[in-house]
Parts: sequence; structure tokens; C-alpha cells
Amino acid sequence: MNSEIDRKIAVILVADVVGYSKHMERDENATLKAYAECEKLLKTCLKKYKGSIFNTAGDSALAEFPSAVNAVECGVAFQSDIKKRNESDKTEVKLEFRIGINMGDVVQKEGNLFGDGVNIAARLEALAQPNGISISKSVYDLVVPKTKMTFNDLGVQKVKQNEFHAFDILLDPSQKRTLKTKSGSMIPFIGAAAAAVFVIVGVLYFTILQNKSNDLKPIVSADKPSILVMNFENLTKDEDNGFLGNGITTSIRSVLNSTDSVKIPPSSTTNFIAKNEYDNAQIHEKYAFDFILRGNVQGAGNKIRISVEMTDLNKESILFSNIYDFDDTKDLFALQDEIAVSILQATRIETKLGRSELVSKDPELYKMHIKANSLFSKMTPATNKEAEKLWIKALEKEPENHRFMVTLGWVNWQKIVLRMSENPKENIQKGLQLAKQSLSIRPDFASALSLAVSLEMMTGNHEDACKKIDKIFKNAETMFETALGAAGAHNCGDLELAISNYEYVFNTAPHFSSWARNLYSYALVENGDFDKALNFFEVELQKEHAFGGFSQTMYLLSAYINKKRGNEEKAREFFEKQKSEDGKGKSAQRIRGELSMLKNKSFIDELIDQLNSIGLT
Repeated sequence: MNSEIDRKIAVILVADVVGYSKHMERDENATLKAYAECEKLLKTCLKKYKGSIFNTAGDSALAEFPSAVNAVECGVAFQSDIKKRNESDKTEVKLEFRIGINMGDVVQKEGNLFGDGVNIAARLEALAQPNGISISKSVYDLVVPKTKMTFNDLGVQKVKQNEFHAFDILLDPSQKRTLKTKSGSMIPFIGAAAAAVFVIVGVLYFTILQNKSNDLKPIVSADKPSILVMNFENLTKDEDNGFLGNGITTSIRSVLNSTDSVKIPPSSTTNFIAKNEYDNAQIHEKYAFDFILRGNVQGAGNKIRISVEMTDLNKESILFSNIYDFDDTKDLFALQDEIAVSILQATRIETKLGRSELVSKDPELYKMHIKANSLFSKMTPATNKEAEKLWIKALEKEPENHRFMVTLGWVNWQKIVLRMSENPKENIQKGLQLAKQSLSIRPDFASALSLAVSLEMMTGNHEDACKKIDKIFKNAETMFETALGAAGAHNCGDLELAISNYEYVFNTAPHFSSWARNLYSYALVENGDFDKALNFFEVELQKEHAFGGFSQTMYLLSAYINKKRGNEEKAREFFEKQKSEDGKGKSAQRIRGELSMLKNKSFIDELIDQLNSIGLT
């Protein structure tokens, strides 16, 4: 048995907001503020009853307790606190919660909890009524002798693959209900919108941005059906074909994006959903997507089988499922179009399907590119080196392939930004040369434009870099390119353009990585949007972020804003908070490094001068 995996019996509580997406649609800022207030009530309750949060994500929480009685009493106390809050005339947004509690076997690995114990707690939460609590029999048997609460026996329920005996805690007599047992439908009681959350600690992405501009594109366009294309699972044991699933998924997304009749959510959203193991009901509740496509790849050598299944999330029904076999990867290019056409036919969307640009017509080079891209995304010195070898080989075989030029250029960029480089100046020059070669073949290629801008900024060549910004926004194929364009606009001094595009990225891809949010924070403050910045920080500081130093940035900028406003005491309070993050805090040198590509050096100087007065070194 793996020594890193520990099994234990645990009491798990899952809490989730009812109708969170609808609240966000009506008033995003007010909803985020309301949830922050409710989260404080939950944390107070957890502290009192010795519970500990393992995971949080936007509108939900998963906690562990030392006893079933503690968990139940905490759940009851929390629902009581929420009721009092909602009854207050001062409460603008009245949020309701569902709670599920289970005791069972869990696996603890690297700080995360997995297993049936967690799954059933989540299913119980989905079963619970708004403002209600549902518990398993294992919890019921322990708490009945020790409490004076009233319970309602729901019998044996079956949700998805989980079967369990459930009970409601009757916080109010009106909550008494009767459910069909086992496989009987529970939809009249829980609704399609009821959703439980499986959260993994340390996710790289997080929930939707506060202060979204009203004129930005929403995640789901009201006039277009949305299709969520999940990453195809690799079931093949053939190492050479081990990366096909990712490649096929990307290709299908690209083909579907070639038509303006459908909305395809970005891969960051897909990855977040996959990490959190959301089921279809949860996906529909949280994102309101219309359809979902899942698939897998299996086989060996040239004999490959692709299985796909398309589900209508609104009707909770399978639209179609199909199996595609091919004996030669040359057929893959035609196959991706065939799958895309099947999707559009199944959804009854009448549109002329475009054709995505092929990375390479050579199937072996195509597979080589997929493998290299997968290695590159792991962001380690070893995988960067292996990806570089593959793209060099690919470029040798197709020396005029502008996409291979760019990907090899990004390898050099990654070496610099992740401090893998032995010779940064050399990597900058190599990357720039490759970007320029690509642009000589395709002048509007956004990936090459983004690469060139980023590297030119590193050299201080703002003049050439700034000329390319508009082209990036016009031709961007990914949110990453748009985010880099926003960073470029910021560095060039066009703050309004930078802020609007940052917000477009966060709105369209709500789980986009925190490095962009770090830069967005600086842009808000440089632009003088102090209140907007402070509101943004308040929400973001309640979340876990992948980009190192982001919380310190927010504390430092909060200190700066308060210093500018003459609130010395508050400024020093925030400054000390950023120091406590790592025991020493950011230095002036580090701040200058983060903003090294910024054209407006006077802002950097003024920021550091203000922070120097309260202890910056």
C-alpha cells in the first residue's frame, strides 16, 4: 500500500448555496458580499464545534469533524444563523444553504479527502431541502441518543452510484416530506439545480471575478447554445498514443469554435470541473451549460477507437453516443470534423462548419506536437527539455511550420519566466527570432504576437511591443493570448484597455490562473480604482491561489491605498499581514522585478516610496 495514502473513518459535512448562479446573474457584487458574510458565520460555527475546512470553492465548503454530534450541532447552528441573517431588514441578498452530513471511510492523500465517505456526504447535500440538513444512518444512529432533535426517515435512497439510508433533521415541521426509495425519482424535491461539490485542495483556479463589467461577454451567451467539451480520457496503454486524448479534445474544440453559432467554454473551466469531479447536475447548476461532450480513446498502434457521448443538460438525457474506429492516424483529421458535425446535428444547430487550422498534415508530427505540448504544460526543467527536443525534431522535418516555430519559442520563454535558464539573454534572442520567423509566414498569428510582445518587453523595447497589442486582441485564439495582450497593454500604459481585457478573461474563463489577477491588481491601483481594488481584494483573499505572492501583493496594495488616504494605522496593519505570509514580506527589489516591464516607472517609484515609509526594505 502507498505510504502516502491513509484511510480513516471521518465525519464529513458538505454545505452548498441554493441557486448561486441565479443570484450571481441578478447582482454579482452583492452576492459575493453576501457569501463572504455567510462564510464568516460558517467559520465561527466550525471553530465552536471543532470542525476544520478541507476544501472551499466559490459557493461551497467541505469540512471534517471529530464527532457526529459536533457536525450535526454545527449544521443546525449554522442554518439557524443563516435564518436570522435572512430575516434581517438590512440583508440585501438572502442566501439559502443545503447541508449533507455522513460518517464513513475516507482516503486522506496529500491533504485531500476522497472515497465513499465524502461522496455520500455530497449526495446527501444534493438531497437536502433549501435551509435543510440531510444525514446518513451512520450519523443518525450516533446522534439520536445524544440530542433532542426531530428526525424524518427518508428511507433508502439511490443517487448516481451511491445507495444510502437518509434522514432529514426537521428544523421546522414544514420540512417534513416523503421521498420514493431507492431508484425512485427525487427531482420534485431536489431539482436539477441541486448540486454537491467535490473540492480538491490546491486547485490552480478559482471562482468568478467581482466587479465584472456589464458589457463583457458572459460565460454562456444567451443567444447561443453552449457545449462543454470535456478532456477525452486516455485508455490506451500504447505510450506513443498516450497523448491522443488531449489532442483530439483540442481539435474538436477548435473545429466547433470555427462556427459562431455555438459557445465553447475555455479549457480552464473544463479543467476546474474535472478536478472537482462535478457531475452533470452540478455543472448545469453552476454554469448553465446546455450540452456536455465526454469521450475516451483506447487501442494500440494504428488501431484506435474513440467513444463519445453527448448529453443534453437541460433535459438530463443522452442525445447521442457513438464509436469511431480508424486504422491510420491520417484519418484523424477527417474524424475530428465528423465528430463535430455529429455534435451540431444532435443539438439541431444549423450552421456551416468551419475548418480549424491543422498543426501539421503529417500524422506523426501531429502526435509529436501533442506529446511535446503535454510535456511543456508540466512546467519542469526536465519536461521543458523533452518538449524542446520534440519540437526541434518536428521543425527540422517541417522547417516552414509557423506553429512549431512559436511553440519552440515558448519553450525559451518558459525557461526565463520559471527561472530555468542558464542564459536568459540567449533565450530571449532565440525566442524573439522564432516569433519573428513565424510572423513572417503568418503576420496575424496571435501566439507569435504574444510571444514577441512578452520578450520585447523583457528587453525594454516598448516601442515595437506596443505596436502589436491591437493585433493580439483582434486575432487571439485563447484566453492565455488575451491575458498576455492585457498585460502588454498594461505595460504600454493603456490601463483602461488592460483592465477591460483582464476582466473579459476572468468573465469568460472564471478559473483562469492567478498570475493575471496579480497583474490586474497592480493595474487597478495604478489607474486609481481604489475602491474597486479593495473590493476585489476582499473577495480574493478568502481563496487559495496558485501564483506565489499574490496575497502579499493584495495586502501591500491595500497598505498603499490606505497610506494614500491618510489611514496610517490601517496601512501598517495590512503591511504586517503581508509580512506574516512568509515571515519576511516582499522587498522593494521584488516589487520592481514584478513590474520590471512596466513603462510607467513613476508609478513604481511612488508605490515603493509610500511603502518605504511604513517599513518596506
